Amino acid sequence: LNQRILISNDDYIRTTSDRHKVTARELWKRCAAKGDIYLDTYSGWYNIREETFVTESDAALSDYKDPASGLPLKQVKEESYFFKMSAYKKRLVEHIQNNVNFIRPEQHRNQILARLGSDDLRDLSISRTTFDWGIRVPDGFNQKHVMYVWVDALSNYLTGVNGLGARTDKVPVGLEDFWPANVHVIGKDILWFHTVIWPCLLMSADIELPLTVFAHGFVNDKEGKKMSKSLGNVVDPHDMLDKYAVDTFRWYLCKEAPYGGELAFSEDSLRDMHNADLCDTLGNLVHRATNLCAKYCAGLVPDVPPPARMPVDVGKLVEDYIAKMENFELEGGAAIAMFGFREVNRYLTEEAPWLKKGDEYEEERKVSVRATLEAIYALSHLLLPFIPAKGSSIFRKLGTDPVSLKVLDVSCRNLAVGTKVEVGDVLYSKLLNGEEAASGAEAAKNKKLSLEEAQRRKQEKRALVIAKSNAGQSAMPDQPAFSKLDIRVGKITKVWHHQAADNLFCEEIDVGEGDPRQIASGLRQHYTLEDMDGKKVLVVCNLKPARIVGFTSNGMVLAAKLDGKVELVVPPDSAEVGERVAIKGLDGNPFSPAQVKKKKVLEEVTKDLRTGEHGVAMWDGKVIETKQGPCSAASLVGAPIS
Repeated sequence: LNQRILISNDDYIRTTSDRHKVTARELWKRCAAKGDIYLDTYSGWYNIREETFVTESDAALSDYKDPASGLPLKQVKEESYFFKMSAYKKRLVEHIQNNVNFIRPEQHRNQILARLGSDDLRDLSISRTTFDWGIRVPDGFNQKHVMYVWVDALSNYLTGVNGLGARTDKVPVGLEDFWPANVHVIGKDILWFHTVIWPCLLMSADIELPLTVFAHGFVNDKEGKKMSKSLGNVVDPHDMLDKYAVDTFRWYLCKEAPYGGELAFSEDSLRDMHNADLCDTLGNLVHRATNLCAKYCAGLVPDVPPPARMPVDVGKLVEDYIAKMENFELEGGAAIAMFGFREVNRYLTEEAPWLKKGDEYEEERKVSVRATLEAIYALSHLLLPFIPAKGSSIFRKLGTDPVSLKVLDVSCRNLAVGTKVEVGDVLYSKLLNGEEAASGAEAAKNKKLSLEEAQRRKQEKRALVIAKSNAGQSAMPDQPAFSKLDIRVGKITKVWHHQAADNLFCEEIDVGEGDPRQIASGLRQHYTLEDMDGKKVLVVCNLKPARIVGFTSNGMVLAAKLDGKVELVVPPDSAEVGERVAIKGLDGNPFSPAQVKKKKVLEEVTKDLRTGEHGVAMWDGKVIETKQGPCSAASLVGAPIS
């Protein structure tokens, strides 16, 4: 799988290897030398699957069952070596409090501090005698004991850098070369082991703690439920890579997963994101720019002065991008990169060199083309970690290799004059619902299907226009896309937490229909119940009801999202509940929910839905307003709205 998804590793530690046994035993001996390991008897609950002793309070919380498997816990009494973890509680709490980046994201840091504050930190049983597989304790200790699996497993971080082994000609490195680790990347279900047990062991052994422990969430099914074979909702990554190009799969996982949160995996969302970001924004821009270079500059980087205005502030984007990536906010970094490409697309459209006819505009055309190529080159560095396959081909098209961000010229003068620029194939083809997408022949196949589908839809659209015109119906399929949606001012009259999904609010929203609508919104990481209650919002009202983690949602609340920040799009305070928002000059009655779904109206509209200056909500550059004034997400500028 690593090879298919273009992931590599320098080493792989097997806990059964001899070199790892040396490390695990040395860590044990260092803790013992501090007087932190003693022999005693454990009596209590035991989780057989996890090989873990469970406190009475934790056992009671799980109804004396393994939370994952449902198997009953077992009452045991056995001899065990214990680690004096309780002795390090004060020092550990101080370390977490004084090092804000030690546990990321913030909610996990707060979770661990809360647990340490409310419970005593007990000494930890670190050996087992009921089985003999595992690493035997060091000589000098009772040899019927093997190490507790988490003492063994955690020490493999040190094994990987020869942290406690002797330097040799074959392994000339040690702890001083690679420790402390910059980051441990873990699943959130093993947070306690990595942020409490592991630091205490390292403190006892007089070894520095890792700088950061980053805990990520899980990939769930499209309804937000945990994947399991019994439910039949498991998504096999190999199946996805058989259907979709590796860039598409990687981009979706990185950009869609909220920071430290869960990802509800949806192929529909994957295809939509591919089409909007990789195809319509990135692929379209690169293809337009290279074609314009071929047309106006003979396919060579032109020798022209810098433009009067840059397509985008690359320096600011790089600065913001680095900050996001250093904080492990992959979706934030991806959003910044794609925002940059949208801005360059906007620049090229506004410059419109194809409209500047005649020799007197030759230099202006070339200036626009070079500025666009330079911006594409610079911004492609930000995308390369996410889409290495086609990302690399962008640099080949521009005839220039990527460089370190540290030496990238953010003033956008990186391309040498006279460098050959190739047009080549379009980077990405549209994905149709249910169709496979991959590179090479599959991409060509999809391109053909896309053209056929577009032609078929065009014919259907023309026929529908004629039919509805004859019938005197007011909702016309060729009316402006925005006017096909029924977006109204709503007021949240009741809000509560979804029982099963940590990221969802459930709301009752008055949209002027008498009875309020029930709607689910994924805003819990960004707003409190108090923030939401009584708030005026914008609601898309002509959508088919959707089942979201067992809750029927009858509409969608609009919000702007940028760089990991989410803000509701709100009308003026004095706007009337139930009023339909509008854009001057774009008239038309809304489509029915069935038409909206069939014609993918929501997807069409949200492609051009974003905030402008001062956070004003806009569609295709036009202001969205009520009778009382424009709607806005005041603190976000240039943010996509959905």
